[in-house]
Amino acid sequence: MKTLFVVSEKKVNSHVGEEYDSIMEVEHLPTTETIQPQADKVMAEIRKLWFEQVKPDDPNAVVVNPKVVVSLDAAPAFAAMLVNLQIIMKAQEGIEIELPWEKQSDLSKLDEESKEILRKLDERK
Repeated sequence: MKTLFVVSEKKVNSHVGEEYDSIMEVEHLPTTETIQPQADKVMAEIRKLWFEQVKPDDPNAVVVNPKVVVSLDAAPAFAAMLVNLQIIMKAQEGIEIELPWEKQSDLSKLDEESKEILRKLDERK
């Protein structure tokens, strides 16, 4: 298992000392125009962490149930984006993404901008 932390640029300092395999800073308040490039970067990082497990440097390593666990402390638009990436990457690439915070969230309460971003990501399929 590998871990990724997606955090708002304004909240990074409140997470000093926490350990993750990778940390990605994202915009504090993304727009429909700016979230797509960030989604692409997050997807690339998830893919990189996944392949580090599937094709480890050690040829004798055995990886059972590889997955990437993504923690989040950023705008709701990123929650919508990650849920969508979870679905897309599982369907298209077989990449398992675990979103531990998703169990507590209610995506039906997303703001209109988040819903629009989710719709645009759906169109990429």
